[in-house]
Amino acid sequence: LLLLCAEAEGFALCHAPALQTKVFQYRIWDVNQKSLYLRNDQLVAGHLQGANAALEEKVFWVPNRAFEPARLPVILGIQNGTRCLA
Repeated sequence: LLLLCAEAEGFALCHAPALQTKVFQYRIWDVNQKSLYLRNDQLVAGHLQGANAALEEKVFWVPNRAFEPARLPVILGIQNGTRCLA
């Protein structure tokens, strides 16, 4: 599984951890019912209703065993895992 990572100067490949067991997918919203979505290539929170509800980004995460496993690091991804933050 390869994931693209956003960087200041473009995109670079991120390798998923070798011992990956499962990819988790979540919807995230705050106490004001704001969901995450992309606007002008930036992840923002806002109210999405009606047809705009389809813009909501699902957040994917996998354990990242490459960095201090005792601290439980993760890789977070959006757009079906094509962009990530580790």
